Amino acid sequence: MGVYDDYDDNDYTDDANEEYYQEYLEWATYFSQGLVDSSDQGWFSSDPSYESNGYQNIDRIVDKLYESGEDFEFDDWDKEDEYPLDFNAKREEDEKFKLAEALKIREEKQRFNKERLQENGLPLCCSHSAIAKAMGISVNKLRFLAFSRKRYHYRNFQIPKKTGAKRDISAPMPYLQQAQYWIQHNILKKLELHNAAHGFCRERSIITNAQPHVGSEVIINIDFKDFFPTISYKRVKGLFKSFGYSEEASIIFALICTEPMLKEVELNEKTNLFLSWTDRRLPQGSPTSPTISNLLCRRLDRRLTQMTEPLGFIYTRYADDLTFSASGESVRNICNVFNRMRSIIKYEGFEINEDKTRVIRKSRQQEVTGVVVNSKLNVSKETLKRFRATLYRIEKDGFQGRYWGQSNDLIASLQGFANFVYMINPEKGAKFQEQIRHIKQKYKQGPNQSVPESKLLNLSDIIALTNIELRRLNWSIQERRRYLKKTYGKQSRQQLKDEELLEFLNYLKSLPKPK
Repeated sequence: MGVYDDYDDNDYTDDANEEYYQEYLEWATYFSQGLVDSSDQGWFSSDPSYESNGYQNIDRIVDKLYESGEDFEFDDWDKEDEYPLDFNAKREEDEKFKLAEALKIREEKQRFNKERLQENGLPLCCSHSAIAKAMGISVNKLRFLAFSRKRYHYRNFQIPKKTGAKRDISAPMPYLQQAQYWIQHNILKKLELHNAAHGFCRERSIITNAQPHVGSEVIINIDFKDFFPTISYKRVKGLFKSFGYSEEASIIFALICTEPMLKEVELNEKTNLFLSWTDRRLPQGSPTSPTISNLLCRRLDRRLTQMTEPLGFIYTRYADDLTFSASGESVRNICNVFNRMRSIIKYEGFEINEDKTRVIRKSRQQEVTGVVVNSKLNVSKETLKRFRATLYRIEKDGFQGRYWGQSNDLIASLQGFANFVYMINPEKGAKFQEQIRHIKQKYKQGPNQSVPESKLLNLSDIIALTNIELRRLNWSIQERRRYLKKTYGKQSRQQLKDEELLEFLNYLKSLPKPK
């Protein structure tokens, strides 16, 4: 059982009755944009007209053909041949043709490029059963993770941005997260990225992203608008197909790595359904999303590099932050670079956030991903001044009323900035790190001093502690759902807001252990 135990084994095991499965087939087209599960074995089709063509039981039809034991090659039979006059013979020929069509479709959906997969060292799993076996789960559980209208596999919350706005985060639940980690480690991280990409890459960082632009006369900073949500299910599926995977495998991988925006609808007191109201998209908070975005941007990076180099510009990208720089005579090409860059970005399906577009001359402080690059890599003098003052006041008067950054964890924020300074200037950073260690030691040992609870519980901590309390109280899933329904009008913890989940944890802690 994972950290989050609201998933009931009956949600994805063979105990799920046939009625539920038939409902699944009826709703699949709407919920998953025409991606229907065409048999009890979990075969997926991406053709919206597939069900209406009468092939929804395709696997059973093909299995029937194989069971007949006949030596039958569908290519040897011509659809244009005249039907026999005898009605039964005609019906038999019709059935034979349908079986041949079904076999063609099935083989087409599972066709893959073995050489391309082997070249990149990727696992050769190109059917639903092969993927489930490779992940170490059942086919039914794989279907449950790829699509479920009775479960929502993400928990949504917001974190503050530097601008004061909120960033939407969709964190996958543990079961789905495990499947995404499998895809990340066994497929995505084995593929090569473009040299211009520096975000979420091994041995690269904001430092390597800023270094090429040091000493430039002009710097252009570009930011994408809604970077992850712009990347649709269709693009993710196409990405997996480009690796060499079959249509069937690409659909399953894309469903696992994308998120539909859902609305919960209560049909009756016992049944809640999640209705999709937008196309599936890349979630911000999934372990696979950063690498998928980098892989999808390979063509963008290549085109921008090929465009800028002849014009004397340097281009790098850190996630959705694009930086262009130039010096000398090349600066005269800035308008040309701007126009062509906008055209390429639009063609690649992204949108520029005009509010964050900056053109910075050398006479001003030039920053690339938070690093000053005017003459050398450095940290803003004003920021360093404020940081020194904050550490001085904390060391003198304590933590009360002090803050740094957007996090509620003051110590972690201070240490994070000190580590950032150390990456750029090891000498300054080491002094800050030592000062923070001294502060922690001072307030830990002082008899009358206390450090406020700056380390607040995160979501994973709350869920884990809730599980401990539920086991202590011996609450069943039914008891838990009854309480949540009565108190919050919801049936599972994943539907609770953060403050409601914390309130639920505190309530459980207040209850005595049953005798």
